[in-house]
Order: sequence, then structure tokens, then C-alpha cells
Amino acid sequence: MVKKLQKNSLESVTNAAAVLAVVASLFAAVCLITAGKAGGAANDKKTAALSAMMLRLESSTEASTAQVQAQTYLTQAGMYFAYSDRENDENVKSYLENLGYTSIAMSNFQSSVAENAENKAQSYYGVFEDNLSSAAKFDEIAGNRSTGALVFNVVAVLAEVTVIIKRREILFACLPVFAIGAYYLMISLV
Repeated sequence: MVKKLQKNSLESVTNAAAVLAVVASLFAAVCLITAGKAGGAANDKKTAALSAMMLRLESSTEASTAQVQAQTYLTQAGMYFAYSDRENDENVKSYLENLGYTSIAMSNFQSSVAENAENKAQSYYGVFEDNLSSAAKFDEIAGNRSTGALVFNVVAVLAEVTVIIKRREILFACLPVFAIGAYYLMISLV
């Protein structure tokens, strides 16, 4: 009778360990697959952040170039007005003044181009920061899921050892480790 009870107890430990091994392996596979997906999303966000930084650099360069052009037109306008003041012929004087006013208008236009480019650069910087923040979150999720997969694999190995050795004590050691794996899986879902 005692042997039969021990056999049933051993059989139930073996069955529980086998079920635990299957469940832990399943969770490990889910963690690994979703960790890969989160890692891919993190890489996508990093690429998007790099693209935003390149666009920001391009807009900043455009703004700087437009500012230099605005200053150049302003300098030209000053020269045209200075030549106009020295000129005696009214036609030439009027022509030089018109060139001066045209240069001032071009300077104003380039200043507005510079301002628009600077605004674009600032918006790209916001996109850059958002993508970098998202990439960090996805990296953390991928790390937690990878750790969860590792812990679940340890549980599966311990459960398989329990099946082979048929020792209840090892099964009791599996449960806290399984809880740790579940913790990593749950925090990666939040």
C-alpha cells in the first residue's frame, strides 16, 4: 500500500514537472519571439531617429546658408545706396536705388527662409527625441523579455530534471524561478 502511494505520488510529481516543462518552454518561446519583435521595433525607432537628425542637420544648414545670403544681400544694398549717393546722373542713381531696394527685399526673403528652416530643424529635433525615447522603451522591453525567456528555459530544464530524477524537492525549486520568469514577462507587457 505504501509503495503504491509512493508510486502515485511520484507519478503526480512527474506529471506536474512535465506540464511545468511544457508551459515554461512555451512561455520561453513566446518571450523569445516577442523580444525579437521588440528589438526590431527598437531598431526601427533608432533608424527613424537617425533620419530625423539628418533632416535636422539639413534644415540647420539651410538656415545658416540663408542667413549668410540675407547678410550678403544687405551688404549689397548698402553698396548700391552708397554708389547711388555719389552718382550725379538721375537715371543711374534711380537704377542703383532700385537695385538697393531689390537687395533689401531679397535679404528679407532670405531671412524668412532662414527662419522657416530653423523652425523645421526644431520640429525634426522633437521627432528625434520622441523616436529615441521610444527606442529606449522598446530596448527595455526586449531586454526584459529576453531575460524572461532565459528564466523560463531554466525552469524547463529544472522541470525536465525533475521528470528524470523524480524528486519532488526540485519541482518546488522550479516554482519560484517560474514566478521570476513570469515577473519579467509581465513587466515587459506594461
